[in-house]
Amino acid sequence: MTNTNRQLVTGILLVIGTVFLLPAATVGQGQSGTHALTCGPDKTIGQAIKTLKPGDTLLVSGACNENVTIGQEIERITLDGQGNAEIHGDSSTNAVTILGRGITLRGFHITGGAPQGVAVNDGGSAVIDGNRIEFADRNGVAVFRNSSADILNNLIQNNPLAGIAVQYNSSARIGWFGPPTNRVSAPNTIQNNGTQGIQVYRGSVAQIFTNIIQNNTSHGVFLDRNAEAEVGANAFGGNAGDAIRAMRGSVLDIGTDVTHSTPAFDDDPNTGSSAGYAVSCMIGGVVDGRFGALTGTLGLKLFTEGCIDSSQ
Repeated sequence: MTNTNRQLVTGILLVIGTVFLLPAATVGQGQSGTHALTCGPDKTIGQAIKTLKPGDTLLVSGACNENVTIGQEIERITLDGQGNAEIHGDSSTNAVTILGRGITLRGFHITGGAPQGVAVNDGGSAVIDGNRIEFADRNGVAVFRNSSADILNNLIQNNPLAGIAVQYNSSARIGWFGPPTNRVSAPNTIQNNGTQGIQVYRGSVAQIFTNIIQNNTSHGVFLDRNAEAEVGANAFGGNAGDAIRAMRGSVLDIGTDVTHSTPAFDDDPNTGSSAGYAVSCMIGGVVDGRFGALTGTLGLKLFTEGCIDSSQ
């Protein structure tokens, strides 16, 4: 073989080697992955989040004594406590703050945090799925200031104010997921909270279907200040106020179609009884729909000045 031919073959081999090496590095950088973390003094969720890429899942185990913040720059990650991991927040801030978009928080026992246990804030979006959330300083879960959340399969209890608070032009799907024409039930149990089970407030919107809302110290569901909610197929029991109260310009739909031609859950009535009224409306608002088996110790309904009663 001549020197020229040797040089040509050597060059070809170098090119082939480069071709086989480069794609492996490129794929490794571009693909999402699953990572594991066992919390400890030097291993925190907060540190691990900094290494995650969009599409990544972090499998967490152990007791995580920290307040977790997921910043606005973070998108499409999943934190999975696998049903056993714990997040214990102190009183310096929320136990978990979600500012990023497309975040999934799943399978944790979350305690503490001030003012909220879990807060989706300032344009954040999240799926909060299969957690136990309790003993926050104020609300168990807050969806706040133009944020959105799907809240599914959680046990939310023992919080001094509301179990769930949806406030300031935010939105939430509570107890279900899927497209409107094929909804799937994913009920939360919301109980033993110090005020309402669920509060929807100041221009916020919620669809609240198939949950167990019981033994809260005030109303089961409370709409206030131009809020709007569809509330259907929930089981109310033992709430110290009304099962559902709407006031100050709020709009409440409790299931309107007896023919069941609307999508699943829209037309299913609520059940159970509370210590107040089944439904009340005060200082302006609209209530539409059917009471079904929903009752209250004080009576079926109470409507005061400015309220429009379109219920059946």
